[in-house]
Amino acid sequence: MKQRFRTALTIVVALALLAGPGATLASAQQTDVETSNGDLDIEADGQELETSDGDFEFEDDDSDLDFESSDDASNVDVESGNVEIEQRDGNVEVEDDDSDLDFETSGDGDGVDVESGEFEIEQDGSDSEVESDTIDYERDSDSVDFESESGPVDIEIEEDGETEIESDGAEIEDDGDGELEVDDGEDLDYENDGDGDIEFEDGDNDIEQDSDGGLDVERDDLDYENDGDGDLEFEDGESDIELDGEDVDVESRDGFDVETDGDEVEFERD
Repeated sequence: MKQRFRTALTIVVALALLAGPGATLASAQQTDVETSNGDLDIEADGQELETSDGDFEFEDDDSDLDFESSDDASNVDVESGNVEIEQRDGNVEVEDDDSDLDFETSGDGDGVDVESGEFEIEQDGSDSEVESDTIDYERDSDSVDFESESGPVDIEIEEDGETEIESDGAEIEDDGDGELEVDDGEDLDYENDGDGDIEFEDGDNDIEQDSDGGLDVERDDLDYENDGDGDLEFEDGESDIELDGEDVDVESRDGFDVETDGDEVEFERD
């Protein structure tokens, strides 16, 4: 049986005031729809959607999804299976337990700490460090230090300080001013343009970050896009979420479908 609720939130709020705070509509299939002062709470078969003062949260117990976003999508916390994506005050963290990825940036990309497989990449302003099982590279404003356990090794240092190193299939390019490229010769590819735009690939994850709060994360089973201006899209195979200010569009399992523009809400489920 398909259930469909369509009502103006302003009308529902008025009814809620007559019936008392937190008025609830319930169905025989355990679907609860509650509104209060323009906020929305829908629960159906292990799925729950909440909006409160523009903030948004959606949970699905079956798919282990917990998705939270502030009204302008500047602060986001998503947990989907073994993947976690977090954006907060210009800081970013992406964790993937399956591929041993821990990607963290701060200060809109000024500070970086990435661990993926055997590689670790760190940046703090113009200082940088790259480590793996076979190489150890460190650079600060005064010096360059490089060690390799295998060869051949090719090192080039230009007059302007730009450094290029090739060793054991890996390549490092560092301009000494925050611009850094690391390529392990196989799956890992890291590029930081020094102005907050970062691109990273490791075979399982494709991450792009810009200095304006934009973040894209792609995997075979997950797609996350935040344009930095309040538009946010997310897919994980079970749920499809689109946020644009007060506009919310969520499609999930069992025909769970919610659309609202802040004034009117339309809800369907099988």
